[in-house]
Amino acid sequence: MARIPKETVDQIIHTADILEVVGDYVQLKRQGQNYWACCPFHNEKSPSFSVNPSKGLYKCFGCGKAGGVIQFVMDVEGSSYPEALRALAKKYGVAVPEEEERTPEEQLAQNERDSQYIVSSWAKDHYHKLLQNTEEGMGVGYAYLKERGLNLNTIQTFELGYSLDQWDDLLKAGEKAGYQLKYLEKTGLVIKREDEQGHDTGRRYDRFRGRVMFPIHNVSGRVVGFGARTLKRDDKMAKYLNSPESDIYHKSDVLYGLFQARQPIRQAEVCYLVEGYLDVLSLHQGGIKNVVASSGTSLTEGQIRLIKRYADNVTVLYDGDAAGIKASLRGTDLLLEGGLNVRVVLFPDGDDPDSYIRKVGDQRFADYIENQSQDFITFKTTLVAREASHDPVKKAEAIREVLHSIAKVPDGLKRQVFLQQTAVAFGFEEQVIITEYNKLLKTSPPGRGGSQPPAPSANPRPTAPPRPLTPEEEIEMAMYGVTSGSEEQAAQLAGPAAGPEELAHPLDLLQQCEQAVLRLLVLYGPHEVQPDVSVAHYLLSQLEDTPLRTPLYAQLWDECRAAFLQGQLPTMRQLAHHEDGAIRLLLADFATERYDLSPNWRIKDIHVPTELNLLQLACDNAILRLNKCHVQRERQQCLAQLNDARLDDNEKLNSLLRYNELTKLDNQLAQLLGTVVARNA
Repeated sequence: MARIPKETVDQIIHTADILEVVGDYVQLKRQGQNYWACCPFHNEKSPSFSVNPSKGLYKCFGCGKAGGVIQFVMDVEGSSYPEALRALAKKYGVAVPEEEERTPEEQLAQNERDSQYIVSSWAKDHYHKLLQNTEEGMGVGYAYLKERGLNLNTIQTFELGYSLDQWDDLLKAGEKAGYQLKYLEKTGLVIKREDEQGHDTGRRYDRFRGRVMFPIHNVSGRVVGFGARTLKRDDKMAKYLNSPESDIYHKSDVLYGLFQARQPIRQAEVCYLVEGYLDVLSLHQGGIKNVVASSGTSLTEGQIRLIKRYADNVTVLYDGDAAGIKASLRGTDLLLEGGLNVRVVLFPDGDDPDSYIRKVGDQRFADYIENQSQDFITFKTTLVAREASHDPVKKAEAIREVLHSIAKVPDGLKRQVFLQQTAVAFGFEEQVIITEYNKLLKTSPPGRGGSQPPAPSANPRPTAPPRPLTPEEEIEMAMYGVTSGSEEQAAQLAGPAAGPEELAHPLDLLQQCEQAVLRLLVLYGPHEVQPDVSVAHYLLSQLEDTPLRTPLYAQLWDECRAAFLQGQLPTMRQLAHHEDGAIRLLLADFATERYDLSPNWRIKDIHVPTELNLLQLACDNAILRLNKCHVQRERQQCLAQLNDARLDDNEKLNSLLRYNELTKLDNQLAQLLGTVVARNA
């Protein structure tokens, strides 16, 4: 793949809005200068994922993921650096120079995942063209979609297609276009025929034939798989057929329609959950765009985490089928366990969302789901109570079934309210229901988190709130919220030979001192420490004869020095998108802070000096400490030479003289730093 010019990279970085990009994946809420959310990279209930828009950086203080907008796309999509750049360029309309002409083999010589994305995107376009440009596609596929009430805009928005009723149409077209057979197989588009003993016969054929095609997109809009509906009346043939699992398609982590529904879900603050592709398409066309489907599979934890990225509220639209409702109740418990507020809408018997909106129209459908929506626990309680109203044994089982669902709710206050409602619905004293609930917790296995939620009490005691921080603690946390180094960063510093011993000590004294000067250089380089003297000029001139010894730090220091000499000192935003992943991680650590200074200090007009106010002092201290560290290390070398039996008297005398010089220099540096040094007797 041709290299993207630096000018284009800079334009992408300048144009891309990290809040907008990250906001496509999580709900960001402002707190102080930063924005916070639950991390998209690991499961958590309390937000530890921070975005700093002014610096263009994100950092999770839980799992350690950090970087700029390009790194975020790489982390969340699992893409390479060039692929992340191109995705952002496409999103923001930045023109990327045409790539050099390549052979089909070179085009697919990227990593396995990228090649499968390319093949899947090509197949989507192929099916879409067949739907609109062939006689069979128009007469069979397009006619079916039109019969289901879908218009051309919906067909194009969801990039629907059609597969010809032939054994090898896609196979031949793919080979003609230069796509390697192994990627057509890995994405499940083509199947290899085997004999009865499981041996490859050498024959290949299309998986999808004579079907309407529903491309399945991930949250960034890349096609990862397909759903396909046959239009033949054949009881032996599966009505719907999906792509198999692959490197890029994991059905448990995908929701159909989420790419188109992300922003509507965030704006409406609720996600409508349906079962099938056509349910999504009909509702989207009818103006209800905040809708996704589980694609006929049972809900998974991965799908629930996807929903929670965009909204805390989900409304499940149940088909009016008693057997289907019973089966769906179990999956809905997972929504409660995932911390979502769950509501339910039940359609008349025999109807599903697709058929009902076509029957009553868009406005009446919207009114219906608004008026018929009820919280899930109330819905389930009413449903099972009605079925067991005249049978004491069934009634007891129904109560336990409801209590199982209540136990999934993480919020203690909500559980207490639901227990009260359950007592009223079944006609029992609240204490009886709570006692039964407590028994249930003792006999049930632990939940996902390894323990059950605490049992409520009939007279719950309020827990003491955490002790508030003192003003001094707030200042200290604001000033020193950034750690000196992480284990992951230490592994990058140590280089390829790093082992367990190196990782046990994240940063030694020299690395800490070098990190301090480097941090000042990249964070405050253009700022002045004296009239017409920038931080970069000051540090680079003062430490001209003091090279950094940590390889990663030396690399970044030399790059900044070379750019400074050319009058082009890189900004923090540019450095945060460095091609070297270790440098991106280092820069994110430099620039992100876990705590903001309390606004109460500003309200009280109490001035707290920041590092930016004290740049001269910070630079001087950093320079002196680094020099002192070098002096002390050289002193240790001199001591070692004095005890080395292999050296002659003249060499030892030179070492002693040098040791005395270094001792005086060390004391001078200590005095400049204001450090009290105890002299040896």
